[in-house]
Amino acid sequence: MRHADIGACVPQLRPHNRRRDQAIFFMISRRPLRELSREEFLLYESIDGRKTVAQLEESHLGARDRLLAWREGGMIELIPPITPVASPHLVVIEPHMDDAALSVGGRLLNRRGRCRTTILSVMKWSNFTSYLTLGRDFINVQEITDLRLQESALAAKLLGAEHRCLDWMEAPLRSWPADRWSPAIAERYEREGYLFTVYVPDPKEVSLLAEQLVQHLDALAPDELWIPMGVSNHGDHRTTRSACLLALAEARQRFSGVPVVMYEDLPYAAIPGHAEQIRAALSEHGTNLVRNTEDVTNVFEEKLRAISVYASQFKLAFMEPKIRRIAEREGGAAGKLAEAYHRLEGQVFLPPEPLLSRESAGLMALQSGLRALLTDRTKWRRMTVMALPSGSLLKWRTASESLVAAFPNADFRVYAPEDMAWETEDGGNDGNVSLRLDRVRGGLRGWVGVMWREFFRFRTPTIVLWRGAYGAVPQRNLKKLVNILIKSLLVFRRVLLARALRDLSRMLDADLDVVGSPESEVRIADSQFPIPKP
Repeated sequence: MRHADIGACVPQLRPHNRRRDQAIFFMISRRPLRELSREEFLLYESIDGRKTVAQLEESHLGARDRLLAWREGGMIELIPPITPVASPHLVVIEPHMDDAALSVGGRLLNRRGRCRTTILSVMKWSNFTSYLTLGRDFINVQEITDLRLQESALAAKLLGAEHRCLDWMEAPLRSWPADRWSPAIAERYEREGYLFTVYVPDPKEVSLLAEQLVQHLDALAPDELWIPMGVSNHGDHRTTRSACLLALAEARQRFSGVPVVMYEDLPYAAIPGHAEQIRAALSEHGTNLVRNTEDVTNVFEEKLRAISVYASQFKLAFMEPKIRRIAEREGGAAGKLAEAYHRLEGQVFLPPEPLLSRESAGLMALQSGLRALLTDRTKWRRMTVMALPSGSLLKWRTASESLVAAFPNADFRVYAPEDMAWETEDGGNDGNVSLRLDRVRGGLRGWVGVMWREFFRFRTPTIVLWRGAYGAVPQRNLKKLVNILIKSLLVFRRVLLARALRDLSRMLDADLDVVGSPESEVRIADSQFPIPKP
């Protein structure tokens, strides 16, 4: 931004920067970004988000130069003057407060001042900042959520949009209660973040979110709608994608005249093949996705600037190479940068999650195995769950209740390493839930003992939980080999592989209509996955 261009801009402080006395610090850092002189201090305190650079210059000599330097130093933003327009109204739904800027920031900048734009975030409550993965004790949900909202409002202004937010908690807080987070849990997240964020969407959450989206879209009355493709293993992205499709499917008459575009979630779209898989799944159910790209070369640096506002989440130096590589790939020609999008045509339908997941083959195998067990689900008297160290027992209460409802006569024996027991502390192992947790002590020797005790229970269905259950990339061949080895050790029984206990429960919830009665009928909604004969 040039000196001559900034007079009509409105300076706004970056919310993640904190003033302590006459020094500016980044969040809880102890190293100041800048020490302010008396004149700079007075100028900094005069920035209220309403006065323009020219107005500040009138009372603070040299304000233009200082403000421009502060912008380059990441202390403030300069919001360009934009004449608001009432229509057409573009609504962009994003899972988290940063996904729109990352994924479609360039396309939004191409439309800045030409339409009314609303960015609607689904996930509001958060305890995530970059400090969470650095071991720093900064996990206050209210404080971090307020910061995220302020960053999102600022980024939206740079993109020429308005920001709104639903009232959902992000995946880590839905995986583990907000009031029970501690530095110890944060340390576990640092080591094994996938336990908290990578999972099969909960059908109940998808349905509830779809209802809320319909209500908000009714009020917003969009002329065009952009929704995420869910090109990610992250549970929030998958839940939001599926809820958007379900909302459009269930309210198709209400939004039949609204053009709908799916955008590829960045930076996750760097992994090839997933978008094509989702397009194929939707096409099989009558929804065609027409892929195209839009040139964002001229606004790409502004997009990066908007992305950099989310400094509490990541450093631009970390994110820029990923976003740039994808833009160069989509641009094709030398020097051209672009963003991809898919326009929906035909009737909108929500395919089953296994068809949409990047781990499709593994989830389809799990679903097929579960359905085989469900064909005569009341006959099973004993079932075994082996949670290997990289598996997950999070959401123990709801997951165990689903298993017991699905197999009401079975006695469940759950084996897990001793240091995984904390994952079951949300409750669930009471008189109404017949799951027994056996803690495996002694490392490999302890597991050898478990395998020996279970070896001769030949007809006991056995579920093994471990991170590589679905054989997804990376290390696909290694995971496939381990999966084969696990099944070879557990002979003469049906062995199912899953990453997490809650994945099992959610696959069951998708196929069962459990409404309080243990004799409820099995509901197989998708004929593409018939129950195999036992």
